[in-house]
Amino acid sequence: MSTKLLSRIEILRALESLAGELSPESPVEIIVGGGAALVLLYNAREATKDVDALALMAVEPAAVRAAAVRVAESAGLPEDWLNEGAKGYLHGLVPGEVLFEKLSLTVRAVAPQQLLAMKLSAWRDDIDIADARLLLSKLTGTNEQVWRSVEPYLVPGRELKARYAFDDLWEVENGPS
Repeated sequence: MSTKLLSRIEILRALESLAGELSPESPVEIIVGGGAALVLLYNAREATKDVDALALMAVEPAAVRAAAVRVAESAGLPEDWLNEGAKGYLHGLVPGEVLFEKLSLTVRAVAPQQLLAMKLSAWRDDIDIADARLLLSKLTGTNEQVWRSVEPYLVPGRELKARYAFDDLWEVENGPS
């Protein structure tokens, strides 16, 4: 993975360039998660290390990957700026808001409840915790209602870890349930 951080503006420029590399006759839809979705949806932080493409709906995925490499070369981005690195945290798929749209390319975020499930399943560092806190603030309902909306998207085998993380986060944000 790359070490250069991508700002909101750099991500949008890269997506604009990617759209220019793709044909409107064969439109592509990409569903993103992780830091890029949070940066684009909520300005959650200044930048992210990459754009996690969790789903790529394209006639020729290899052509999209090749276009992403051309964008990286021309824009001075790391070759892996668009990648499937977070796919391991994806269980099911609930497309959310459109983040970018041109004739040749539509980019959507994963729905907030699924983004939260991904962050709870990963729960690696302060960034995951801050992201989860922000996502929790975007979901409404009681502790159990929110948990039930997130639970179907947890990575199998990480449910217990995610539940403890969720309960701790809920208590800090909302008080004991």
